Amino acid sequence: MFWCSSVSNSPSFDRALEDITRDISVKLGNKKADLAIVFISSHHSSDYEEVTNKIKDAINCDKVIGCSASGVIGEGQEFEYLPGISIIVASLPNVKITPFHFYQDELPSPDEGPKSWEKIVGKVGEDPKTIVLFPDPFSIRTEYILDGLDFAFPRSKTIGALASGGNKPGENALFVNEKTYYKGSCGLLISGNFELDVLVAQSCRPIGEPMIVTQSSNNVIHELDGELPIVAIKKLYDEASDEDKEYMNNALQIGMLMDRLSNNRDKIQYMIRNISSIDKDTGSITIGESITDGQIVQFHLRDSGVAQEELKKMLSEYNQEKSKTIKSTLMFSSVGRGKYLLGKSHHDINLYKNVIDNNSPVTGFFSNGEISPIGDRTFLHGYTSSFAIFKEKK
Repeated sequence: MFWCSSVSNSPSFDRALEDITRDISVKLGNKKADLAIVFISSHHSSDYEEVTNKIKDAINCDKVIGCSASGVIGEGQEFEYLPGISIIVASLPNVKITPFHFYQDELPSPDEGPKSWEKIVGKVGEDPKTIVLFPDPFSIRTEYILDGLDFAFPRSKTIGALASGGNKPGENALFVNEKTYYKGSCGLLISGNFELDVLVAQSCRPIGEPMIVTQSSNNVIHELDGELPIVAIKKLYDEASDEDKEYMNNALQIGMLMDRLSNNRDKIQYMIRNISSIDKDTGSITIGESITDGQIVQFHLRDSGVAQEELKKMLSEYNQEKSKTIKSTLMFSSVGRGKYLLGKSHHDINLYKNVIDNNSPVTGFFSNGEISPIGDRTFLHGYTSSFAIFKEKK
């Protein structure tokens, strides 16, 4: 297994692609290019249709997949809202790769079994080890896809991120071999001789105490511990420091407890979701996730200091545990993270390379939502940096 990457922030599409493919060709040497994953910023949207064919021609690559991005990541750099093309190429002996694309109207109904999902992604034989997924957020229900893939492939890890760069339907691009799509989701099944680790760094810290949802409907919380959510929020605000009051005005989130049976407070994980609205008439809150009575939640604040410390802690712990040589990493970072939250460019990728591995390639993009598993389920995250780490299995 051999991976190499390249990135360019040239405003010229032809110049950027020429520089990247030349660099990749030198790094590949005589190795066969089995897979290329490409991310391209919306500054090059007029050239979306040409991307995959030019890559395949320049480096004679068997399969190409990728998507548009608001900014790309690669070679120790994060180009947020700047022109950019980032590509990672792999020579993968003893690894099977199956690209796919599907539209919303092709998704199986909830009553259909795993075989219906296999038809749209092309699975043959045993479950793939990894599913890489790049949905368009304007045209397909990502949470429904994740639930379906978990159901159909329970032994697979699904990773990826929502395509970005577009501001309305039809502006995001999905690349699969010679074709460019503007709706649906593209992806990749990967099976064979490798291992995958996944790390997810949140950007929030808890405030107040955990509460039980005592009345809810769909994604609306009507009661928390028997009180109106707006009352709970007011109590938090009254007791908060001046600094936290400022955060609450702009960065209040809600976390859903993932494992209520865990006895290890250091390992407690919350799925962070936006509070979409607060209804002053009814006192209820609407959140970005379906919820049921009995779930445990806790309010959180988006905090740049916590985001930096959590990522550093997570990477340090992983660095002590990892036992095999890393071959490559796919990095997906929220458009609400980066310089916007952390105050400086290149923070997350440089920290990753300094703590974990400064030799293998790291490639990715700034997304509208990050996809990764927690426990035995796959979730769509927000305001996170997610790392999919590929290691060779001896």
